[in-house]
Amino acid sequence: MKAAVWYGGKDIRVEERPKSAIRDYEVLVEVKAVGICGSEFHAYEGISRRRTPPLIMGHEFAGEVVEVGEAAEGLQEGDRVAVDPLTRCGVCEPCMRGRGNVCRNVRLIGLHTSGAFAEYVAAPARNCYKLPNNVSFEEGSTVEPVAVAVHAVNRTPIKLGDTVVVLGAGIIGLTLLQAAKLAGAGKVFITDLLDYRLNLAKRMGADVTINPKAEDPVSRVMELTATNGADVSLEAVGSQTTVQQAMAVVGIGGRVTVVGMLAKTMALDVLDAVVKEIDIKGSYGYVPDDFRAALDMISTGRADVKSLITNVLPLSDVAKGFQLLHDKTEEVVKVVLKP
Repeated sequence: MKAAVWYGGKDIRVEERPKSAIRDYEVLVEVKAVGICGSEFHAYEGISRRRTPPLIMGHEFAGEVVEVGEAAEGLQEGDRVAVDPLTRCGVCEPCMRGRGNVCRNVRLIGLHTSGAFAEYVAAPARNCYKLPNNVSFEEGSTVEPVAVAVHAVNRTPIKLGDTVVVLGAGIIGLTLLQAAKLAGAGKVFITDLLDYRLNLAKRMGADVTINPKAEDPVSRVMELTATNGADVSLEAVGSQTTVQQAMAVVGIGGRVTVVGMLAKTMALDVLDAVVKEIDIKGSYGYVPDDFRAALDMISTGRADVKSLITNVLPLSDVAKGFQLLHDKTEEVVKVVLKP
């Protein structure tokens, strides 16, 4: 099979590799669409060290079942599926408490095992969710990032009428915007350095867009909230600057949820968090219920993911896909590859 193998840095090559063998509880999925995740882009840029080359990356994907293991249940050849790439052990303490997203033995397709930047990939049958007929493979590949947003909003939580600030209008920020609206947010403000992303956010329901290159986001939020600050901020970048802003834009008793995973360490105003009694949470991945909810949001049209898919390329153009994300000369949000 053809697969895009990442050798570190910006070295990614399409090669012939053996087709994945499946275990009894697995199915073999012919990959029809796979998105390039921000975490994979950060590995390509040399910013993130979580992945070890050589590696076939790719964990946001959908495809068709072409082989079924002897003990795999609920699926048959020809089924169209979106795949939850997180394998949880189910027996550790976090799993037993319903927090399988932070399973002590968690494994991620495309990080710990060969991923979906390939024609075929093996996946546990229980991690495969049948796609409704009205959901395309390209849309199915976005269930994973939407699930990240669903989990973060559920973790926060957001109450009816809350004013919410989303920091970052990439794929996660734009899905956080939609999830916050669906959760009952009264107003959602969103920030980003790229105007085309802010324009897309506006079309997706953002009440106010803020470009920090043109105006100070903290001052702007305080102006819009009569100096009270927002109720909630959702940080989707992971930089020191945006986490600091996320803490500064909320008022007394505000809730801050950090989803971005860029900088490992940063300096934060902890005294301000204490005197304002800010609740600060991290949000990582998702649990199966979040994944199911994300698929339902897409299939019922409550989440617009078609507008997020800005570039669809063949797998042979994988290097071009990463370069598009690097250059930002085009209006790129989500790049989807078609093996």
